[in-house]
Amino acid sequence: MSNSEQVSGRGQRLRSRLRQWRREAREKSHWAAERLLDRRVCVGITGLSGAGKSTLLTSLIYQLSHPQRAQLPGFAPALNGDLLGAELKPALDSGLPPFDYPPCLEALMAQPPRWPESTREVSAMELHIHLRHRRRLGGSRTRTLILELRDYPGEWLMDLPLLHLDYRDWCRQQAHLIDGDARAGLAPAAISKLAALDPAASAEETRLSALWRDYRQFLLDCRSRRKLSYLQPGRALLDERDYGLLPLLDLRSHSAEELAALPEDSNYKTLARRYRDYVEGEVLPFVESHFRHLDRQLVLVDMIGTLFAGEQALDDMRLAFGHIADTFRYGSTGLLRKLWRPRVDRLLFAATKVDQVLAADHDALRQLLGQQLQQAFSGARHRGLPLYCEAIAAVRCSNESQRNGRRMLVGHDMQGHYLGFENAEIFARLPREGEGWQHYADAAPPQLRPPAGMGADQCIPHIRVDALLNLLLGDKV
Repeated sequence: MSNSEQVSGRGQRLRSRLRQWRREAREKSHWAAERLLDRRVCVGITGLSGAGKSTLLTSLIYQLSHPQRAQLPGFAPALNGDLLGAELKPALDSGLPPFDYPPCLEALMAQPPRWPESTREVSAMELHIHLRHRRRLGGSRTRTLILELRDYPGEWLMDLPLLHLDYRDWCRQQAHLIDGDARAGLAPAAISKLAALDPAASAEETRLSALWRDYRQFLLDCRSRRKLSYLQPGRALLDERDYGLLPLLDLRSHSAEELAALPEDSNYKTLARRYRDYVEGEVLPFVESHFRHLDRQLVLVDMIGTLFAGEQALDDMRLAFGHIADTFRYGSTGLLRKLWRPRVDRLLFAATKVDQVLAADHDALRQLLGQQLQQAFSGARHRGLPLYCEAIAAVRCSNESQRNGRRMLVGHDMQGHYLGFENAEIFARLPREGEGWQHYADAAPPQLRPPAGMGADQCIPHIRVDALLNLLLGDKV
């Protein structure tokens, strides 16, 4: 290649970089202006296991994008005819993959319909919501609110408390949990091997790897068999990577000074390094890249599944709420903070799948969720963080009918068979400790398939998604 060709090539690359920099600068300036003018709101969406996050995102995007087909009477712009539609676009300045909306919508609209695949990674998207703004003196104009949605697995949320714990404190916390009733009897052989691990002994890689596989299976069993929520490391529930993050269960005979003086190749020092690597390499980058953008946070909860799993499952969910309470950036957002360091100014929890119980039980379910939040977030209320709770079904799969004078639900099970059922009545207060839980024992409602015909009807039926939208965006529209 001649010198002139090399110079020409370098010049083309430089011009290309300059165009890219100018484009990125324009995007960043637009992003900054939208935040300052209150035209952009960033909402984090996550869900505890089985809460239906992908389904809610799909339903929410569809409802806002098709206002002529949606039924959103609880969302003022839709009720007044001022919701003109919405466009889904990639999120600026996020570096995150987009939410895979088309295949999720295709799954719901298929014949037979099916539930969208669960998301296991973080994603981001922008929904440009077009609204008619009516002037006081007559006339109207169109404005756009940019709803930036950042979704991430609820299992990642369970890792956030690790930021406030060193390895020794985490071990003591996990030992207390494993000794409790909620986890009793699960994987006794694996727990015995873990308890026998001497903190001072030299670490053996093959032994630690085998223990990690057993411990990961223990965490999976806690989730699937006991419906427990507070499980760490959360990423172990989503992939098969060897994080090697194991708690030492008996540190009572070792002081902090003695542990600090152990050899670098000891079990304690080896596992403490892995713990730090996990927090610094997995948890901290996620928080820094994700949470610093959020204005609001929505957490989806399978309250029905947890309630019917029993007292220990509900206690564990409340424990999870309590431990994540201090991980959000609380407080109102001022003008400069709105641009540089946004903080969560509204935290919403939504009990999902309420179409599994009669409408008469929806309010009791919402009250139960509110009681758990009041206990777990009692300190947060004094730091200026408004809490909200709602009960929703992103896709309504059942209808109410009557048989012999009794109300019942009808729908299709996961195999497509038509069925009718009654749910055990949901009480607005939990039974006293050890009493009354038999009312919920072995009474969990069946899992339902999405309703057929949504593609033909051109709508997605739901329960109170409009109320959820009002809580998320009512003050912005």
